[in-house]
Amino acid sequence: MILGQSAAIAACKAIDIDHAVYDIPYKVLQEELMKRVQVLSLPELTK
Repeated sequence: MILGQSAAIAACKAIDIDHAVYDIPYKVLQEELMKRVQVLSLPELTK
């Protein structure tokens, strides 16, 4: 579900800026995903 939501956010952003999804700067996409509390990285596990 998270992957689908992330893809939808990227698609909407691409439409908003009239560019292909792969042309969206990562920083822009990252900000949009963080607004929606998406997990973008996992903490490192220690033993």
